[in-house]
Amino acid sequence: NGRILLSRFSLCSCSKFPPRKYYYVDKKMSWNDAQQYCREKYTDLATFENMDDISRLNSTFSYDWAWIGLQDDPKSWKNTLGNDTNSWRWAVTGETSKTVYNNWYYTNPDNYDGNETCVIMGLEGKWYDKNCGASTTFICRLCQFELILLS
Repeated sequence: NGRILLSRFSLCSCSKFPPRKYYYVDKKMSWNDAQQYCREKYTDLATFENMDDISRLNSTFSYDWAWIGLQDDPKSWKNTLGNDTNSWRWAVTGETSKTVYNNWYYTNPDNYDGNETCVIMGLEGKWYDKNCGASTTFICRLCQFELILLS
């Protein structure tokens, strides 16, 4: 009858091709509310695997400060000398960067007042840790998902 029945399939996470699409949302929300908004309207908060991703974003949008999809587990912070560098995870995957890329401002992350476990992106694409309850604009990403048949 012309219909194909798929018994098993998987949706892959975003790949580099086609490139991710970014959307700047000029609404102020907490990190959790921004993530929920992005998941409902797009795919998730923005992720970046290299400087090309940030350059693509910066050539498209003008923003001052915006949430991105990077978050840390407060239990992973050490008492001295900053944080566990492997504790920062991308929200969409729950994993650290596959490329080990980061764009922290030189004094960050610093977990100021022991309460900065979300990431905001500032001018020139630099990352700063910030209190997740702060209200700011944010950047979402949209993935073109690929359908893969499993044999």
